[in-house]
Amino acid sequence: QIQMVTPLARCVWHHFEFTGDREYLTTMYAAMTRHDAWLATHRDTRDTGAVEAFGTFDTGHDGSPRFWFLPERPLHSDAARCDPLVPHLPLIAPDLTANVACQRTYLARIAEELGELDTDAWRVAAARSLAALQAQCWADDDALWHDRSATGDLVRIGSDVLLRVLACEVGDGAQFATALERYLMHTRKFLSQHGWTSLAMDDPRFEANAGRNSWGGPVNFLTLVRAPHAFEHHGHVAELALVAGPVLRALVEGGRFPQVLDPWSGEPAYGERYSPSILWFLDAVERTFGILPRADGELWFSGLTPTRLDGEARATATAYARVVDGTRFELAGDDEVVRVWRDDELLAELPRGLRLVTDRTGQPTAVVGLAAGRVRGTVTTPWGSWPVDVRPNERLTLTPDGPIPDPDHSPRFVPPQH
Repeated sequence: QIQMVTPLARCVWHHFEFTGDREYLTTMYAAMTRHDAWLATHRDTRDTGAVEAFGTFDTGHDGSPRFWFLPERPLHSDAARCDPLVPHLPLIAPDLTANVACQRTYLARIAEELGELDTDAWRVAAARSLAALQAQCWADDDALWHDRSATGDLVRIGSDVLLRVLACEVGDGAQFATALERYLMHTRKFLSQHGWTSLAMDDPRFEANAGRNSWGGPVNFLTLVRAPHAFEHHGHVAELALVAGPVLRALVEGGRFPQVLDPWSGEPAYGERYSPSILWFLDAVERTFGILPRADGELWFSGLTPTRLDGEARATATAYARVVDGTRFELAGDDEVVRVWRDDELLAELPRGLRLVTDRTGQPTAVVGLAAGRVRGTVTTPWGSWPVDVRPNERLTLTPDGPIPDPDHSPRFVPPQH
């Protein structure tokens, strides 16, 4: 099977931005170019410009109604062969098509970095993939992307395919906000008390059973660990942090790292030492009350200290430290104030619920509303102290003259819908 979800080319590009490893970039570019050609040859049998799924394992959607009555593997476990005796196959798959579109966009960046001559060819190919995604998989009436079967019909099953497509940087900010309101922040659709479900909760085929490997309802940690890119790409960091809170509590109180959570209770069920849930936990700490170096050169000091989680997960105060480019940074916060140090010297102080953004040296550049409500208080930087009143997702640029609103990077917060 091909099993593609997170675009590999984007991962490779981010690795290069962090490390500057040009040899790795060159090796991977050659491999990904061959892979793209293989997909175009073997996974577009209907000549639509999209990418096709031949079975469940191509997308990793084990147990999902999306693949009922379809095989798990391609014919004879040969990824290039589709079983002609199975109804509906091959499926034109929106998540696979979006993946290739995103990969081609990043392959263009990699090609430019490596001095390739015809870099525009990758952008043209990416545009073709996006056009095929819209033409073959988009449905205006429900604003979702769906598989298209070999009969030409859309397979109308609302699943985490939506979040996968959005995480491939498909659509603009307005389209993402619509997806939040109608689906991702809607408690009748995908927003359960403990993360995003793998199937829409109002679908009659939804099953909350978390006791087995299932993408037919339960919250999967693979969904949660992939979600941040979609939300942060459009600046909706407060919604992401809001959803993370109950999941953090569930992991702390559950005492192990499962593959899935019960969406109602948060109880861990299937799996005990699942690496994606371990990675999600580490990542969520960095994004909510830790320090996160970014591939674009920013450092994020997130001040949503977990002092207001329910139950045993509640902390009185927390601290987080790491070394970046030889400089030691530390962040510590309680229920009121968060402080940041650089090499043991106080760098900044801000109210709980804000994120401080700096460059790699620790020079403050912005604060962002990370909490789901308005944060009021005083922000102190080497330039001085200023009172602030920051809405969820709002970004204020920090200057020697004080904070300046940045409306172009301050999207409207979408609370849970009912």
